[in-house]
Order: sequence, then structure tokens, then C-alpha cells
Amino acid sequence: MDWVGLVESDPIRALEAFVLGWFPAGAAGSIGERTNEGEQPDNLPGALTAFYSLARLRPAVLGFHNPVLQQPQRTSGPFGDRLVFAVDAEGIRDWSIAWPPKTRTPSENDPRVWLTEDPSMDDPETSPEEEPLSRFLLQFTLYEAMNIAPYQARTYCMPSPCIAPLRSVLRPVPLSPFLPTYTGERFSVAPGLLAAISGDEKEAVVTFSALHRATLTPLLAHGYRWIRFDG
Repeated sequence: MDWVGLVESDPIRALEAFVLGWFPAGAAGSIGERTNEGEQPDNLPGALTAFYSLARLRPAVLGFHNPVLQQPQRTSGPFGDRLVFAVDAEGIRDWSIAWPPKTRTPSENDPRVWLTEDPSMDDPETSPEEEPLSRFLLQFTLYEAMNIAPYQARTYCMPSPCIAPLRSVLRPVPLSPFLPTYTGERFSVAPGLLAAISGDEKEAVVTFSALHRATLTPLLAHGYRWIRFDG
């Protein structure tokens, strides 16, 4: 879990450390064929370049339910020309950055991310994400890693004080809530375990994901009511 300590100072290194530690190495064919690198735009921001480099080592990051696109797509919107780099699998939202960049200032090398709701509509709603690209890609990867993990558990909604015992087990990841207008999940980690907590000071739901079934078993000691429990 050492990567958590890098999130604020070096989020790209944190992303690399998490991906290499969580996803097993894949031995499938040429990653160049997978990512179609020759058709990717030149001068991508460093965080996207790092993500595609990681895909050479861990192809699983190109197999998310809501994918990071192997070929980012140029489009336009109310805030100008954009490069869409990730999409919702059902087509109800996408994520993009301004494109092409005007200069290579530090802020443009780690640009603002824009969330577009219903992008196929004539007048879609577009709003900025809280995190810049480097931190957003880590946030997005944590969310998708939880979605595709082989073993999962999810509690019923419960009073927020009931999750207090987890504070001694879980290490919070210093990122803003993901999709705050929907579930607003805050991520935490423990050895072999990812967790997302959504709710407020009154009520909360906790979701867990693990690579090994036995990692979930100790959670039974907390006496929660489970919608799903794979442990």
C-alpha cells in the first residue's frame, strides 16, 4: 500500500505502483496492436502516456467495463475542441481534455478533465472533474479495478457510525469523491483489498473488492448486513 503515500506528491508513480501491484502480468500478443499506438495523437499529456505504457505491462487496464479508449477520439463541445479518452460503456457519459493544447505549461501537461453527460445529445451537459488528469486516471482505475475484481462484497445502507471500526483497517486514498453527483465514492485500501465508501455523516454504503476470497472473510466480524458477499 506504499503507493498511497505518493498520491499527493506524484500521482503518476502512484498509478504505476498500484497497477503493477494489483493486476497480474498478462502474456498476450503485441500491446502495440492492442493500443494502435501509431494512431494515437502526438504530444499526449504525461499521465495518458504513462497509462498506455502501463498497458504494455498490464493489458487488463484496457479491459475495463468503462474503457479508457485505445484510440482517443477528437470531438468538439461547448468548451471547444476536446480529446475523449474514456467512456461509459452504455454511452451515457464520457471524459475528455481540451485538445489540442495551446502550450505545454505545467497545468496543460496535467490538464483539467471534463465530464460530459449524454454526449450524443445536441446540447450535452459538460462539467469539470475535481481532479486533474493524473489524479483522475488513478481515481478511474481504482473504480474500474473494483468493478472487475473477482471477489466482491457490498453492505446495505447503514448508519455511518457503524463504519467507524473500519478506520483502523483501511487506509484512505487522498482523492476527491468519484462521480459525486451519483455515488460519490471515497476509496480506501488494505492489503489485498479495495474499498469504496459512499454516503454522508448519517448513512453510508461500503463496497469491497479483493483478488482472493479469503481477504474478504475477516469482514464478517463486523456484523454488517450484506447485499453481496463473496468471502
